[in-house]
Amino acid sequence: MALEEPEAGNPLLFRRFAVIVPLTILTGLILFLVVRPLLPQDAPLPCPALAAARAAMQSMKPFRATFTQQVYYDEELAIEESGDLLFVDPNRIRWTYRDPELKIFLLEAGRYRFYEPEAGQLTLGTMAGGQGGWIWRLLASTDADVVESCPPSGKELVLRDPEHGTRFRLRLDSQHRVVRVEHTDSGGARHIYMLREYLARVTVTENDFQLEIPKDTEVVNMDAESP
Repeated sequence: MALEEPEAGNPLLFRRFAVIVPLTILTGLILFLVVRPLLPQDAPLPCPALAAARAAMQSMKPFRATFTQQVYYDEELAIEESGDLLFVDPNRIRWTYRDPELKIFLLEAGRYRFYEPEAGQLTLGTMAGGQGGWIWRLLASTDADVVESCPPSGKELVLRDPEHGTRFRLRLDSQHRVVRVEHTDSGGARHIYMLREYLARVTVTENDFQLEIPKDTEVVNMDAESP
């Protein structure tokens, strides 16, 4: 996704950056759990909890879940939003923010649409490369170093980016589903995602990936070249 750090004093850019970039990270993590194949039997996964989490997520799709996203700056809660997630396959994911305001993030075939009705804005872009791209490399990696901690309890594990050192702490429930993800970004902000109320093998319709956009909506193309 071609997205740079927001300019100081620009609240619109900051809001868009604060939502889209964390979603690239969490979406990448879910893709890692669902898509990445197990290593050959002669090179088993170093973390049974991770293998169990992948198997659980794979068996549920397409699935729905509710989520809460929190962002902390200097240990103070700065952003808290909640809504629901629809995961169909790696190329079709929908995040619907419902509180404190409606926002819809759709990912299809590597491209995203982020619609903010209250702001009257539709943001378009590509989920590849640039900001957030490193998480895709990490989560697709076969490097055993990505697993930093795998306690015997099987309920928590820590994944680490070998290149940048970013750590992702995951918590699993009794069915090996991911219910909490925590990481700290390069700017020092701490991001927490909580997933709950999973519904497995749900029915998906075309309406789930359609948007009704008023004609006067501002369209921002994040892939467009700067003037």
